[in-house]
Amino acid sequence: MNKVIRKGDTLREYGGRVLMGHYQCFGLGFACKGDPVKCNKHGMTTIAEGSARTTIDGQPVALHGHRCACGCTAGQL
Repeated sequence: MNKVIRKGDTLREYGGRVLMGHYQCFGLGFACKGDPVKCNKHGMTTIAEGSARTTIDGQPVALHGHRCACGCTAGQL
């Protein structure tokens, strides 16, 4: 299983940050499908994918390699 995306993680292709997280994982919130991100190339967008196996408050948890609505992938290199 891939690592979870957390608030503050970067976008791979052009840089940017995950802006929202839920609950805490080692001091940072888990990111879920639909949470906002800021892509340095495409501007404000959202996480478009999430795990069908793991949810928080009914929202799929985002994992490293999942795509944002702009097509970039979330998660550090």
